[in-house]
Amino acid sequence: MAAKKPSNIKQAAAGKTAMKKAQTCSAKVQSKAKKCRAEVSSPRRGPAEVPKDIFMPSKRRRTVNIHNSVIKVFVSHCQPNYSQPWCSDAQTSSTSTAFPIQLATGEKRLITNAHSVEHAALVQVKRHQQEHKYVAKVLCIGPDCDLAILEVLSPEFWKGLDPLDVVQDLPDLQDSVSVVGYPTGGENLSVTQGVVSRIDLVEYAQSGTVLLGIQIDAAINSGNSGGPVVDEKGRCVGVAFQNLSGEDDGAENIGYIIPTEILMHFIEDYRRNGCFKGFGTAGFSFQSLESPVLREALGLSKGLSGVRVKAVDPSGPSHGILQTNDVVLRIDGQQIGNDGTIVFERGRIPFAYRLQKYFCDDVCEMSILRPGEDGTGKKLKVEVAVKRVRPLVNSDAGGPNGKSGSMAPRYLVAAGLIFVPLTRPFLESAYGEDWESERPGELSSEMLNLTENGVKDVTGHEPLLLTKVLASEVNIGYSDYEAEILESFNGVKVENLKHLATLLDKSKEKYLRFVFKGKDTIIVERAAATKALPGILAQNMIPSARSQVL
Repeated sequence: MAAKKPSNIKQAAAGKTAMKKAQTCSAKVQSKAKKCRAEVSSPRRGPAEVPKDIFMPSKRRRTVNIHNSVIKVFVSHCQPNYSQPWCSDAQTSSTSTAFPIQLATGEKRLITNAHSVEHAALVQVKRHQQEHKYVAKVLCIGPDCDLAILEVLSPEFWKGLDPLDVVQDLPDLQDSVSVVGYPTGGENLSVTQGVVSRIDLVEYAQSGTVLLGIQIDAAINSGNSGGPVVDEKGRCVGVAFQNLSGEDDGAENIGYIIPTEILMHFIEDYRRNGCFKGFGTAGFSFQSLESPVLREALGLSKGLSGVRVKAVDPSGPSHGILQTNDVVLRIDGQQIGNDGTIVFERGRIPFAYRLQKYFCDDVCEMSILRPGEDGTGKKLKVEVAVKRVRPLVNSDAGGPNGKSGSMAPRYLVAAGLIFVPLTRPFLESAYGEDWESERPGELSSEMLNLTENGVKDVTGHEPLLLTKVLASEVNIGYSDYEAEILESFNGVKVENLKHLATLLDKSKEKYLRFVFKGKDTIIVERAAATKALPGILAQNMIPSARSQVL
């Protein structure tokens, strides 16, 4: 149910020495972080409301000097090389912005963007008008919402540092706001001002996920990432994270901030689970019902409205519950319009917004109309336990067994054939950051089709790509094969990289048979391949035949 990715949305890259565009990555989560888990005895029904007391009440705070509560973040990044996943690229550095919050439990934390601390080897923070840097730990990264929580253990850092008040409601259109941070162009604090111009679902460039966002006309530049956006009373109304490039359509001063309701969802998710699990999704695609003929054919009577279910994700939470041609009328009693929108406090908004208010495993009640053979429809109520549903080719490079947002690169070498998962980080690494809009000639139609239309056949399904054949006597005749999608191994359909590793380990046949989507086949002798593998790895300076996670 995600909108098509606009090519001119850009993250406010972390800093002057950062990569041109922040990669879709995350940093290693520190295991020493305190995890406040919430015990849930049974599935929750209805959107679980984020507690209003998630932050320390403002009456317990002193008057806050906003400038003193804006933190500069220094990060050294160790970026993986997804094209050659056994090694990493040269380290890079960046600067960005963060701000302090205080939870109702009394704990103080820093909030910044996920892309600011992606693949962080070292994170340091510095307060306004101070010279000393303090080491910070990454507690949690939410790539879908481009947010991260940092912990600073030094008591000295927190002396005299006032957490910001967080407004827990959406601002109004035309409300004045200020973006505070450390953007490119200087070393000191910068403040730009503007107004709220739009509140709608927008695509988050970090992950391609479509969530609620606030558009403002204040400049958000490189280095502003993770900084607070405050109202006239100095209260945080959002987090700066991306802007709209004017290269293609003449757009100027269009910035986007993450609403505080997304921030609160992220923090509550971490409080409950000790990690990021994501936002609710039902896992089906839909068609609007603005055609009166289509409504009549589906059996919708006057006064009813909704959307037609086009397809149900076989691995999604609605599989076995919803069917093609079902009409979803309501979600938790809230009526869906024929255009796919629901009533929103700022007008109307796509009904996906309602689902995103759920935490993973919450139960959503839907009212549907199931068309019958006689042209009439039967009203039903169904329950769906929502999940974080990701597309077949997605931004989670860590795979089906990794945590949400895991970016660990993975690979497998067999008989000199290099296999990697087909993910967006790989595509960016191999074909450039603008591969989706530029579509280079080396990018096969099969890969493009999987990226745009691919569907997971089963939970854990991921496409595997043969990236290269390392020349050896064992694979003579196959050296020109590359960028091929693997379909099966020894007659078994391959689900993911770990599945392929298991099939290779259990293989006792004379030959290893790799069949690809284009129906090309590579066959090598198993015994010869096993014997040749150490030499192939040594010749190409590859430390292991498989990534550690396998």
